[in-house]
Amino acid sequence: MNNNSKLETEELLTCLHIHLYHPNQDSCLLFQNLPINQPYEMDTEDPLRLGRDGQTCIFVLNDTSVSRKQLSIQAYRKAGSTFLSFMIQNMSQKVKLVVGGSELRYLERAELDDKVLLRFGRYELLIWQEPGDSANTFEVLFETCNTPSSQELGIDVPCKLPVMDTGVPWRNLENGAPASQEPLESDETVVLV
Repeated sequence: MNNNSKLETEELLTCLHIHLYHPNQDSCLLFQNLPINQPYEMDTEDPLRLGRDGQTCIFVLNDTSVSRKQLSIQAYRKAGSTFLSFMIQNMSQKVKLVVGGSELRYLERAELDDKVLLRFGRYELLIWQEPGDSANTFEVLFETCNTPSSQELGIDVPCKLPVMDTGVPWRNLENGAPASQEPLESDETVVLV
């Protein structure tokens, strides 16, 4: 059997990319127990569990502020579809889970979009799916990010104060009160010395 025929019969696995961010990720070893930058193959019938407890979770975060079982992601197929979809469930009674702007309470589930931002505590996980052919397995690929995914997506980024044509900010910087809304006029005559 030559290499070309082997490549044609090999299944392309669905890959669930998970980009991780925490503000203290450099000083603490929060992600030391995760297979960072190494694809991890999973059976579609097994849920992907993320939390603090290594006995019940496949993927463990080294952080006492994370629940023992934080979240669970389950692969499934929609009727008539050949592609895998994913459902997420909040497994934490104490830590809220925000999925794409909607809060999930304990044991509530939501379908994951093709690309979605998850937040719990000070963690941000940007999850996106790369479709594949396999019905029995999929891959998970964890990667760390240096900046919050919410910042890259423009979520919760404060707007900057508008600057008028004069270069003066709209608000008075000293006391935060609105500046005069009257148009500023200037003498158009220029005296060159």
